[in-house]
Amino acid sequence: MKRIASAFILIITLFQVNPVFAINPDREYIRTPDSVKWNYQQLDIQTSDGFRINTWIYQAKPENDKDTVLILAYPDAGNMSYFVYHSMILANSGYTVVTFDYRGFGKSQDFEIQKELLYYKEFALDLEAVVETISKEIPNKKLGIWAMSMGTTIASRAYPQIKDHIDFIIGEGFVTDPDGIVGYYRQQGKEILLPENSSEFKKSIESIDCPLLILTASNDDVTTHNSALKFQEKLGTNCSIIQYEGDHLTGFQVDYDNKGFGGWFVDQVDRFLGKATAC
Repeated sequence: MKRIASAFILIITLFQVNPVFAINPDREYIRTPDSVKWNYQQLDIQTSDGFRINTWIYQAKPENDKDTVLILAYPDAGNMSYFVYHSMILANSGYTVVTFDYRGFGKSQDFEIQKELLYYKEFALDLEAVVETISKEIPNKKLGIWAMSMGTTIASRAYPQIKDHIDFIIGEGFVTDPDGIVGYYRQQGKEILLPENSSEFKKSIESIDCPLLILTASNDDVTTHNSALKFQEKLGTNCSIIQYEGDHLTGFQVDYDNKGFGGWFVDQVDRFLGKATAC
């Protein structure tokens, strides 16, 4: 089991370290929740502009059920099958986890992708549809967004439309300044494009007023700890920041020898939500 987990961590590390912020969908699933023997439901959801979005709902382990739903907005590559183990670990800890594929990813409806874009506004419509549907399908539970890298831009961009349905956001590799990312990669000789004037993104992200946890990596040169601190100054006490030693999106690997894959991450989520609920 240890060897299997170590091999998996190596694959995920290669996938996540040194981000290039280029949209790269994978249409094929590398695993499914039932391949790890986890109870789940598959659900098709229609967006407001008529796209079909594929979702998986992981049942929380009954004896640990925290009455809390986490909706995953993942990064800019792969599909939701790349996060089956992540989702299973959180479900085992008592969270109902909902994953979905953006249009053009996995088994969601076809959508032409321009890889050079930092994100697509349409992906926010996908998240909005998932949040609206899940809030009705799974009522009477706390509901929040668990976002990673590009997924944080989607959560921020969707926030004005979903704010009445969600209770919190947890973001790793949080994008706070799209123009800064474009400038960073231009210096590296890579062209990244924005799908809209950055003022639209700025209005959305600065409207966030729910409890927000940002996890930053010490070796992340793009979504940096300092950029998160500057953002925290604007949002105030609703925003909490935790820095870990590692690379971009490696929070599930922190303290692996002592806590195993995801143990440290789950601890941070538990503590954050315990405080947020108390408030």
